[in-house]
This record gives sequence, C-alpha cells and structure tokens, in this order.
Amino acid sequence: MNACTAFVLGLVLGLPVLPAWADEPVTEERTWTEVYPVTGAEPWLVISNIWGNVTVTAGMAGQITATVHEVRTAPDQSRFERSHESIYLEVDADPDGVSMLVGGPDRYWRRFDRCRGCRVDYQFEIAVPPDTRVDVGTVTDGRVDISGIRGPVTASNVNGPIDLESLHDCELIENVNGRIDLHFANVPGGDCSIETVNGDITMGLPDGTGMDMAFDLFNGRMVSEMDVDPLAMPATVERMEADGRFRYRIEQPAGVRLGAGGPRFTFSSLNGDIRIRRNQ
Repeated sequence: MNACTAFVLGLVLGLPVLPAWADEPVTEERTWTEVYPVTGAEPWLVISNIWGNVTVTAGMAGQITATVHEVRTAPDQSRFERSHESIYLEVDADPDGVSMLVGGPDRYWRRFDRCRGCRVDYQFEIAVPPDTRVDVGTVTDGRVDISGIRGPVTASNVNGPIDLESLHDCELIENVNGRIDLHFANVPGGDCSIETVNGDITMGLPDGTGMDMAFDLFNGRMVSEMDVDPLAMPATVERMEADGRFRYRIEQPAGVRLGAGGPRFTFSSLNGDIRIRRNQ
C-alpha cells in the first residue's frame, strides 16, 4: 500500500493516517561560527554539553571564537520537530564572557524524556584568549580537550576522556568512566581537586614543582617519577543528625609533599591509579 492509497483508505474509514515519510528517521546537520568580543582582563567561558566533544584552545586576545557543529536526529518527523523545544543550545554572551548550555540554563532533564529517541550532538571548537577562566563539560559520547590556557580550568566528563595540555592552573577536574590526563606548562600556583570513578589520573609536572598532595584511593595506587616525602594531612570530620542522634564520619587522607610544598592538590580515585610524571 502506497502513501496515497493509505490516505484515501483513511478518509473512507475515518481514521487519521500519516504519510509514509512521517515514520522515517530524520537527521539534520549544520555548522556555524560566531565571534564574541570580550574586553575583560580575565574573560570566562562556560560550556555544558550532553552529546559530543568540547575542544578549547588558546586564541586571540579580545575575542572568543566558537565553531559549533550540530547533528540533530529523531525517530520520526513529529519527534524531530519536538526536539527543537526540548534539546537546544542557549548562548549568553557579554563583554565578560560566553556561556553555551545545551538544554537551556535550567537543564530540566525530564523535558528530554518527552522526546524519546531524540538526540542532538554538538561538537564545540572554541578559541579563547589565553587568560580565560574555563569551565566546560560533556556527558555522553564525547571528550574534553583543553590546551594552552593560562587561566584556571574546571572540566568534567562522563563516559569519555579529559586531556589537558600546557595547563597553568586548575580548580576542579572530575570524570566518571574515563581517564584524566593533565600536563602543566609551569609550576601550578593554586589548589585543585581531581576526581575519577573508574579511570586513571596522569599528571605531568615540570622540574622544580612544589605541592602538597592528599589522596583518597580505593582499588588503586599512586606511582610517582618524582621524589616525594610523606606528609601528615588533617582529618576531616562530617557531622550528621538523624532521629535525634548525631553521627560522625571521620576521614584521614594519605598525603605526600613534592619539593618544598605549595598549593594543595586533592586526588580522589575509585577503581583507578594515579601517576605523577616529570615533563620531558
């Protein structure tokens, strides 16, 4: 039965009949580039992605250049049209920085359930001034790559790797089901937390680095190419109240000091190793 016959039969029987093409998968691709002027001494970039890669590199001063490749797919035409309401990219830019949020600022995940089978892959390639404060992440089937940034970096991923090259400072790096590789171009100047679940952490440091490192390891080990000394770390006490009773959880992390000490790096790893390497 062709689409025309089905349509006529539907009229005879009084039944709503969609044309045959309405049930076929729909895919749409597009790519665009935007340049956003920034005037602050330390601009910022925020990206929150769902499917796809996020790549950030050092570019020209005074502007953030974003190239975005979008692939939108849905099981049928009806849900494809619905996907534009539930999965979209919201961009907010001003002279201080740029934010790009997939799903809008509230990121209300139940909206995505109304378009089951829909998916929108965003591949971000962003060039920022070197002193930009970067906070980016993705969730599924993507990787995070950042290189040459002098500003503080925050990065996250789920089900994919994080690679940070020629780094100067970090604040928080976290991953679930993926590795973290970070290599510093200079001696870090600030504290940083690095966390993985089911993934290894590899950190490359230049000679002369000094830092204090606290470790919370479960099913993993720490290996260092650089000489470290044991360091007593203060215990943390968490107080909880339930049913009129107080409960306390006390954690005592292991610690080591590299060189003369310095900023505190906190490592947390579940089912993964931590490797400290000397930059070549």
